[in-house]
Amino acid sequence: MSLFDEPVFVLTSDVDWASEYCVGDFLDCVIPFGIRPTVFMTHRSPLLEECLAQELIEVGLHPNFLPGSDHGRDVQSVIEHMFRLVPNAVSFRSHAYVDSTEISLALVERGIKYDSNLCLYLQPNLKPLWHWLGTLRFPVFWEDDVHSFNGKGWDFSEFKETFFSPGLKILNVHPFMFAVNVPTYDYYQKRKEQGKHLTEKRAKSLRFKGPGERTFLLELLAAVRDRGYAFQALGDLYHQCRAEGLPAWRDDLDH
Repeated sequence: MSLFDEPVFVLTSDVDWASEYCVGDFLDCVIPFGIRPTVFMTHRSPLLEECLAQELIEVGLHPNFLPGSDHGRDVQSVIEHMFRLVPNAVSFRSHAYVDSTEISLALVERGIKYDSNLCLYLQPNLKPLWHWLGTLRFPVFWEDDVHSFNGKGWDFSEFKETFFSPGLKILNVHPFMFAVNVPTYDYYQKRKEQGKHLTEKRAKSLRFKGPGERTFLLELLAAVRDRGYAFQALGDLYHQCRAEGLPAWRDDLDH
């Protein structure tokens, strides 16, 4: 029996410059489920550093290679900035999933071993993929902003069987979207600039009162727990795949 004959759940988060309140709100809600989320960092966060020291989370890089990035003016300067932020990083997911041969080569040279830099929204039977440089790529199964962009509803029962089908089930959540319970992509677009400085008081005033991303995710986490499944940290899954030879290893890509 293969590891991916069952659903394999991983919770990740792209911080996207969210305020400390947003980050803390997200972690306060998910850690009690026994989840050690994989957090892709965009900026220094004392809260995330404290959680990392307590081994409550694992962290990777979330570099912004888009024009006008505050991470740097080109690929090399962005990467230098990110490794000052997380010196021992072995994983990444680019902001907006930006990718190129130049980016991949530069990150592998710095010791990146795996990434989650591809979104294959709600596609069944997902498994890790080989990158031609020898790293493993773990595709995202569900992402909050993709869900809202596609105009999908927030009743988890409508998606339950899809989530519990076999295959890799990496979830990607943005703390700001979670904090305000985004119901539509338009709702998010009109408020996203507030995410960097959002306070608890302001978040509660902005939080959508009906079904949205927050209610969906909490229903999802409870359903996973109630069915007897558990979430893995992405790094733990990487090591498990290495140990079990999943996907089949190519000798010329040994990394």
